Amino acid sequence: MSDGYRQVGSFESGRVDAVGVGDGAIALGTDDRVVVATGGDSLEIDHGERVVDLALADRVLVLSADALTTYSRDGDRIRQQPVADAHAIAAVPETGLVGVLGPDRLRAVDIATGRERFDIERTRPGGPADDGLLGTPSGFVIATWSFLTRIDPDGEVAFDRNLEAVVRSLGRCDNAIVAALQNDRLVSADLETGESCWQTELAADHVAPVGDSSVLVTTADGIRAVDPAGETTSVSGLSSGDGYATADGSLVCAIRDGTVSIHAHSRDRLRLAVPTDGVGVGGTIDVEVTNVTDRERRVSLTAAVDGATLSPNERTAAIEAGETTLVDFPVESVRAEGETEVELAVDGSVVERAAIELDDAASGGIAVETDLEVTAIDHGVAELAVTVENVGGVALEDVRLRETDAGTDALEPGETWTGTVTRPYEPDRRVSVGLEVARGERRREYAPTCTLPPMPTIDVEPDEDAIRATVEIDGTIPVVDRLVIELPGAGRVRTEVTVEGDDLLLVVPRFEDGTARIGLESIDVDERVRLSGAGPGTLSGSSGLGGASRSQSPRSARSARSESTATPSATADDSVGDGGASDGSAVGTEPVDGDAPEPADSIEDRPETAVGGPAVADAEERPSPEPAESATADETAGGPRIVATRRPDDERAPVGHAVRDRIELENEGESAATVAVDIGDSTVDVGRLAGGERTTLERSVAILSGESTTLPSASISVDGDVRERLSERTITAGEDGVAVRATIDPTDGTVVADLENRDDRPRRVRGLEIAGRAVPLEARLAAGESTTATASPERWDAAGVGGAADAIEGTLKVTDGDGTERRIDIVATVSSVASGSGDDGDRFRIAIGPETQVAGEYGTVVLVFENEGDRPLSDVAVSATGEPINELFYSEARRERLEPGDRIEHFVDIEPGVSDPSFDATVRYAVDDAEREHAVRAAGPSVADEADWTDAHRERWSIDRVENESSNRSVPSSLSTPFRLE
Repeated sequence: MSDGYRQVGSFESGRVDAVGVGDGAIALGTDDRVVVATGGDSLEIDHGERVVDLALADRVLVLSADALTTYSRDGDRIRQQPVADAHAIAAVPETGLVGVLGPDRLRAVDIATGRERFDIERTRPGGPADDGLLGTPSGFVIATWSFLTRIDPDGEVAFDRNLEAVVRSLGRCDNAIVAALQNDRLVSADLETGESCWQTELAADHVAPVGDSSVLVTTADGIRAVDPAGETTSVSGLSSGDGYATADGSLVCAIRDGTVSIHAHSRDRLRLAVPTDGVGVGGTIDVEVTNVTDRERRVSLTAAVDGATLSPNERTAAIEAGETTLVDFPVESVRAEGETEVELAVDGSVVERAAIELDDAASGGIAVETDLEVTAIDHGVAELAVTVENVGGVALEDVRLRETDAGTDALEPGETWTGTVTRPYEPDRRVSVGLEVARGERRREYAPTCTLPPMPTIDVEPDEDAIRATVEIDGTIPVVDRLVIELPGAGRVRTEVTVEGDDLLLVVPRFEDGTARIGLESIDVDERVRLSGAGPGTLSGSSGLGGASRSQSPRSARSARSESTATPSATADDSVGDGGASDGSAVGTEPVDGDAPEPADSIEDRPETAVGGPAVADAEERPSPEPAESATADETAGGPRIVATRRPDDERAPVGHAVRDRIELENEGESAATVAVDIGDSTVDVGRLAGGERTTLERSVAILSGESTTLPSASISVDGDVRERLSERTITAGEDGVAVRATIDPTDGTVVADLENRDDRPRRVRGLEIAGRAVPLEARLAAGESTTATASPERWDAAGVGGAADAIEGTLKVTDGDGTERRIDIVATVSSVASGSGDDGDRFRIAIGPETQVAGEYGTVVLVFENEGDRPLSDVAVSATGEPINELFYSEARRERLEPGDRIEHFVDIEPGVSDPSFDATVRYAVDDAEREHAVRAAGPSVADEADWTDAHRERWSIDRVENESSNRSVPSSLSTPFRLE
């Protein structure tokens, strides 16, 4: 344990009231919540009552003032049972018992069933300030004042010993009890007999509950490790405070002044798993390597198998913080079939062993070679070829791609099968594909991997006559995409191109001064260049770029910018060539494939640039810009010259996904100017923009309903005068991806998210980052499935939502079926109804009670409201209104507290003689100090005679939720965050 540790996480907890240590996990109780730390993701349990003590086995056991509650390791409540006057608990996983200690008695409870195994009177009484309770494989050890007592699993006293000094803290190391005494001595007693093993002078304030080869103790000099012989050593990498370690020392939590720091042992910074059950010659042993630390790790992995030769048997891997990667070891030969063990070492130290079945291909086993390679990048989608070759001596009966179910039912020895899959193009991303190969009852899984090619680059060079652009790709993988060419005075042309080989050369004529842009549409990589000085280009009516040529005064200025995102490619046609002299080398002579040129003031599907010089007339009153209104005409010498460009980063997005609406402002003049942007109902004061200075306004927009949303036009004011307008733009709703409609409650950070998987493959939501906090939002979505997920952050700061903002950006983590994680930018609604409306569906089960009878003179409807949530509700009130109600006998129901699982049965008396009565009811309550309200409507039949009432009448009574302001989340057509200056 003293080899050294490294911190892998921390959190502020306030006062820690209790700690429980188990196999691979440590539980910490603070106020009314429990955090279970595992070194990776932590689990939080909202217990709802102050935690008195904790114990950890295969269950999480929580002691509160008058109850013992059992949770699963996933945080699901299993059972709650009353316990009276108890102040400590401890678990013995080996026997499945939890000890419950009170002032006078010790009870043992079966963890699995909750049944009492024994209840004995203590040898001597004690209390919270006097007692220590420890669970060991040999039973329970109680420390009271200076006495040490062990109770065996049958409830018998094994020994009772006086240590002659008050016990400060108690723990176990191997087969001995280690106690820190108030006389500044550390002593050890044999766990079975209680006889002294050793003692040493050491002032220790705390002893960790358990340790195998050593146990941690806290001293004035920091945390130290004590071995079974009593030797103490320092422990590198641990912060000061009270240390709690798992038995094998793989995980340590150090607690000091309300801060909990989580540390992993040096050997446990990586977690290894072997998903391969069996393998033969030509197959691979796959190893999943997970980096649980907060830094990238580069390690050497070695695998060894008895009865087989691996080639190579050593791999080097670089794993990002918190990420998992797959490392494979090919099997070159098999010397002996059957079950054996694979031994895995990290940097020379063995850290994992796993059982594996070896097959000899020559005697009928499965042996294949797999390969995955990129064949093309087509409009932002990487096309991948999966190849499976049968290198064994027998035929395979099934080869199948896990994600598409494509494959073949027969693959003879020496034959090859090739399939195709796609992945969104993300430059330099490593991707993998899941394969399953079968022969009879034998099945093997493979995961071939490859790396997507880097982003294409565009280089633009203007001269006096033309603009030359070179699109370069890395390697021989073709890129297919729509090439976008924008020229001042000529509008925009899109043409399909294919970039093959190393590069593609474009030559286009110049027409006017301004900013030219050439880019690839789907990959969103582009280059811009500022043009000045007259160019010789002229346009006719059949020109591919349209417009009229104009002369401009010479002016030297150039700015270039490239932007990249994931995806696409392109196809070359006659408008693109390899040189500037041939007809096929220029774009701007004829429209390609019927694509008509767009006019210069077209507002659809293109970034728009507006230039503000002196004040001009309304842009909508002039069909095309005149020289006096251009970027340079009539420009006051030495004055400001504001160039505005609007560039949404996408024209199509799935529901709820964020689209960045950017307005770039640059003063290309020589003097400063005060700039403002009016857009929609808001005005953004940019402030003074000096000559040569640039800035960007940015917001996030998302579609929530409907087929599209419109980004309103924007007016650019320079020194108080409107100089130019940017046209409105349209964003259309995509029909694929994971649709997200999320609402966040600014008071407590509760998030309610309506999720729909519109893809043809499964997706899993693994969390949400919003307002600087992590929200443990989880959902599994099959293809086409919808669900509503609700979660709350561990800590929350209401200031993080930006005051009065009605929308906020967030990042949703989504995992594909192949395990690839994506981060999706979304826009969420900010509304105080989030936690109320989202939780109501799960918080109450609303039903008509079996005692309902609306017959004769005394009809009664029984409304049942049951708390099916995991948090107690306070100040619960149920009231009904409506003409059928007999007000003489009716009174509303109130309950100060409604625990999870409790119910209210509310009796509503009905006036006699009312045919088909109906009425409304409202339930009000508070959860975590936030008030909630929910409305329902009840309706059903009545009969005149009690003898005629039957169960069929009662079953016809219904109760339905009524949408109201507190229980319904309205869905606007779109959301947008406020503009901000970048």
